[in-house]
Amino acid sequence: MEIKNQTLFFVGIIVLILGILIIIFDYPQIQYLENQEVSGTNYLKDPEQFSIYQRLQIEITVGIGLFIAGIGLLAVSFLKRFENRFR
Repeated sequence: MEIKNQTLFFVGIIVLILGILIIIFDYPQIQYLENQEVSGTNYLKDPEQFSIYQRLQIEITVGIGLFIAGIGLLAVSFLKRFENRFR
């Protein structure tokens, strides 16, 4: 398998890594806030904590989107018809 567009390949790698890092660092925080509800301390009823929870959910959604976009860019970098399109 040959890389047809090296620039697109490296941009795809960077976007993929950024998406993975967002997912890795936000998912435990979401789990912590959700597990506090089970243990008796309901942080999600506090408006400030709930807004933090909502922002974390939005951020992890963006991370998943970046992850998928990175995979897409990597796949496109192997296609011949996109070889000189982005130069």
